[in-house]
Amino acid sequence: MIPPRMVVPTRTYMEHHRLPTRQHGGGAPKTARALAAALALTLGAAYGQQPLPRSEADLEHFLGWFAGEYDNNEQVWQQAVDGVAPEERHEHIHHIFLPVAAPAVGEHTVFVKQYMDGDYEDVYRQRLYSFSVNDERGAIELAIHSFNDEGKYRYADRDPAVIEGIEPGELRNIPGCNVYWRFVDGHYLGEMDDGACFYYSADQEQNVYITDTLTLTAEEILIGDKAYDEDGNRLFGRDEPHFNRKVRYFGGWAAIRRGAFDPAAADPEEMLVVRGLRLHNEGQVVPLVTESGDETGFSLELARLTSRNSRVAVLTLGVMEAATGETVAYSWADPDAVRIGINLGWMQAGLTQEGAAQ
Repeated sequence: MIPPRMVVPTRTYMEHHRLPTRQHGGGAPKTARALAAALALTLGAAYGQQPLPRSEADLEHFLGWFAGEYDNNEQVWQQAVDGVAPEERHEHIHHIFLPVAAPAVGEHTVFVKQYMDGDYEDVYRQRLYSFSVNDERGAIELAIHSFNDEGKYRYADRDPAVIEGIEPGELRNIPGCNVYWRFVDGHYLGEMDDGACFYYSADQEQNVYITDTLTLTAEEILIGDKAYDEDGNRLFGRDEPHFNRKVRYFGGWAAIRRGAFDPAAADPEEMLVVRGLRLHNEGQVVPLVTESGDETGFSLELARLTSRNSRVAVLTLGVMEAATGETVAYSWADPDAVRIGINLGWMQAGLTQEGAAQ
């Protein structure tokens, strides 16, 4: 990551990006039910002042916002810079929400893959979501399906056709765990019914109650997952939600002088090209490997972060030592820039957002 001396935060990440959210009661059946009831009344009043989703057009609008990939890199980076103890930091999670065709399950289905610490293979959650309009509730209803055989569909994000023939019998859905989304004050709020989502834990020897509190905008999704035991004691989950921003992918190239990683080479001045780079703008790190397979010992990181001095967000392109993760140098641009580059003499790189005009 880019070290604190270069780019540091101005205040806590959630303070800087805070959105209006409403908690719905925490899912704890004994200690939080009264609070949940009070909040439900507040939410009901707020929803009553807003247009309710009652058509496929409303659902299409929601799905247009929801689909994509999200990452909470800046939240985790800032906590590290601020000296938050590792065990208190939010997990670094990358979310893939990919619309897929699964006609036997529903008309609007989304393949979900969530993995940890930028490691595509470290998958901690894989689901199939199905969305529909619930006119009775004036909400968009999300049904969450687990796979009986996750391995069979592990790479459906790379090959969506494999999921097209999936049957309902290959999935599990826990009654009471559906999420209801409503459009309030310019964004969507999602919540479960209080106390309805639970399962029996053999380890706990009691029911475990799950709650999701979510906020969706066109570019961000806040996810607050929590679990409670029957006495209202929290088993997992954090006070602040995971703040995830929709990623943008960039493609490009780099060139590096051979002597930068192989000083004893016969021609240390030779410039070697790295083509076909692809990385997203929320902290993805990719190693620089030449066309002939030479590992250069350097990596590129593309990240949107907040500068302490200017107090504005910037898009940074960092050159890192792969072994240590130390940043050698970096450049920056407007956070919405579609092009960014760097030229250090001994290495150069250029990236352009996918789909941007050439």
